[in-house]
Amino acid sequence: MEKPDIGSRGPDVSILSYHGNKFVSGLFWRPLSSQRQYMKEARKLGKEEHLDIVAIRHSPTVIQAGFVSKSQGAVKGMYSLASALSGQFEGDFLACWKVDEDRYALVATLDGAIVPGQDLVTTFDEARDRVRKLSTRGVLRNAQVFVPEGFDFPVKDFDIEELLAPKRLRRDYRLRQLTFGLSAREWTAVALLGCLVGGSLTAYYLWNAHQQELARQAALLEEQRRLAELAEKNAQAKQPLDLASLQKPWTLMPDLEDMLRACSKATGVLSLSIQGWLFESSKCDGRVLVATYHRTGNSTAADLTAASQHLFADRPAFVIDNGNTAALKVDLKVAIGSDEPLQPADDALQALTSHLYRQGVEPKLSISQETTPPLPGAEAAREQQVVLPSWKKFTFSAQTRLPADLTFQGLPAAGVRITNLETTLKDSQLDWTVTGEIYAN
Repeated sequence: MEKPDIGSRGPDVSILSYHGNKFVSGLFWRPLSSQRQYMKEARKLGKEEHLDIVAIRHSPTVIQAGFVSKSQGAVKGMYSLASALSGQFEGDFLACWKVDEDRYALVATLDGAIVPGQDLVTTFDEARDRVRKLSTRGVLRNAQVFVPEGFDFPVKDFDIEELLAPKRLRRDYRLRQLTFGLSAREWTAVALLGCLVGGSLTAYYLWNAHQQELARQAALLEEQRRLAELAEKNAQAKQPLDLASLQKPWTLMPDLEDMLRACSKATGVLSLSIQGWLFESSKCDGRVLVATYHRTGNSTAADLTAASQHLFADRPAFVIDNGNTAALKVDLKVAIGSDEPLQPADDALQALTSHLYRQGVEPKLSISQETTPPLPGAEAAREQQVVLPSWKKFTFSAQTRLPADLTFQGLPAAGVRITNLETTLKDSQLDWTVTGEIYAN
């Protein structure tokens, strides 16, 4: 705690420090009669007394104004010692404690109000004399009394540091300025603050404009990308697509029949054996078919490479298992771009399952939740939002020993797409595994 400065700031005015906060003692306390316009009344009294700083204290019984002058060292934002301390007690009290050497602080209340003249820092003798007089007058009859030794009262000490801890302080304990006049120093501070605020606002608007420009450029680039994507997809499409079609996954996939026809045709021309290399499996996704062959006997990689060059455009890719497995690729071109009306989900699922069960095939179904990307624009560029699509998506798989194109022949194909067709040679017989998606309302 700082050593209080008594007398240099005016009669009976002292400033104490606890936990880095300043507390002003020695305020001139006056009751206020107006419940609503008490600040107007406080300004009038302050003008009459030539005092420009005030603490307003509300108690259940009275509104009080504690006045002090800025010339006495008090400034707005400091705390009133009496207000802060009285806020820590219920009912009336008198508190006296040693501040430094022969200096003692004193605060007393009566009927909820701070007793005028009993908010000060003074000497031990003066403090003891004031306590005796208050006791003689009956002021302390119903009050809690906290005094150190030597005051002719039972010693009842308390922890002033704890009572004035920052967590216990409220804004209404602070001093306020009664006038609108500012000192030269305060005007300088205001000017500097204005410059800082102005500079900050300018910086903010420049930053905001920059962000908007970045968003505009991002939106423009996104639009250009989507248009390029649309042009690319239209080059493959059976019918013209628009930007809205890019939001619909099924429009960017081959029709069911086209997919099955292309994959089945590519699989059908594969040789089951190429120079001692036997067919194992193939996978077709509409863009490419990859066939896997396994070496037998004395056949070599060179044999397969030589024999396959007339059948495949690319050289075989040999898997690192001692050179016993190779992959051969066939590029496909399957048209996309059908935006047929979707069926209700129940109808679409019923049609698929019924059709497959008639073929003796048991499908596996699952639900897949999708999100759609936002349309290009400034808002979308700044904040990507999750948007649920208006359609439902289901995935399915089916295994059959019939060729896949025959298995799905006659299926109502609205919203049904094949994503992968796998053919596997097992026990000298081909098995087909079809994986696909159903889009429905």
